[in-house]
Amino acid sequence: IIIYSLYILMLYLVYTGGVASTGPLWIFIVPPVSLYVHGLKKGLLNIAIFVSLTCLIMFFPYSVYAQDIYPFEFKLRLLYSFLTISFLSALYEFSRNELYNNALELNQKLHKLAHFDELTGLHNRRDSQLKLNQNIAVFNPEQRFSILLCDIDYFKLVNDKYGHGAGDLVLIKISEVFQRTKNQTDYVSRWGGEEFLFILPQTDQIEAFEVAERLRSAVFEQSVSLDDEDIKVTISIGVKEYHMGLSVDQLINDADKALYEAKKLGRNRSISAA
Repeated sequence: IIIYSLYILMLYLVYTGGVASTGPLWIFIVPPVSLYVHGLKKGLLNIAIFVSLTCLIMFFPYSVYAQDIYPFEFKLRLLYSFLTISFLSALYEFSRNELYNNALELNQKLHKLAHFDELTGLHNRRDSQLKLNQNIAVFNPEQRFSILLCDIDYFKLVNDKYGHGAGDLVLIKISEVFQRTKNQTDYVSRWGGEEFLFILPQTDQIEAFEVAERLRSAVFEQSVSLDDEDIKVTISIGVKEYHMGLSVDQLINDADKALYEAKKLGRNRSISAA
C-alpha cells in the first residue's frame, strides 16, 4: 500500500508540476525505496514501469497527458539523473544482497562446523552433548532412551600399518554403515577419535542391545578397500539405558565401563551396563 501510494503521488506531482513546477524533483526517492521494499528484480521492474509512465506524461502532447509544461532540457536532465540514481541504488542493493548471502553462507558453514564432524559428516561431540542434555531435561519414564558407545577395535594398528589416510577412510566407511543401519529416529555422532555415540529414543536396554548387535554385525560384514587390499575391522559397544537421576557424565561413564568390558572380553562384542 505504501509503495504504490508513493508511485501514484510521484506521478501526480509530475503530472501537475507541484509548487513552481518543482514536483518532479521528488521522484528521486522512488529508486531507493522501490529497491529496498521490493528487492532487486521486482524493484527494477517497478522502476522501469514508473519511468515509462513518467516519460508518457512528460514527453507526449501536454494537452492530453500533462497539466504543466517543462522545458525539454529539464525533462532530459531529470530523466538522466533519475536513471543514474536508479543505477546507483540497484548497485547498492545488489551489493547488499551479496553481503547478506555471503553472511548467510558463512553462518551455515559455522553452524556445520559447530555441530557436525568434518571428516565423517556425523554430528560431533558438542552437538551430542547438547542432544543428551535435551533428552535428560524432558525425560519421561514412559519414553525411555538408551545410548550406545562404540569403539573401533585395534584402530591404532590400522593407522600404524596403513597410514592415517587409511584410518580416515575406515572412519568414513564405518560412519556410512552406521547411517544405513540405524533406525530413522536414532541419533549418531562421532564422540571422538574412533569412538561413536548413539542415542536411541524410546528404546530400553534390551532393545538397545539388539540394535547394538545389528550395528556390530553390519560393520563386521563391511570391508574397506585400500589399493589392492581389503581391510576388515570390528567394533565393540557399550550399552546403557538412561534412568532418572543420572547425569550426562554418569550415563557416559556407565556406557564406557561396558565398552571397556567388551574390549577386555576379546572385542567385537556388545556388553550391557549394569
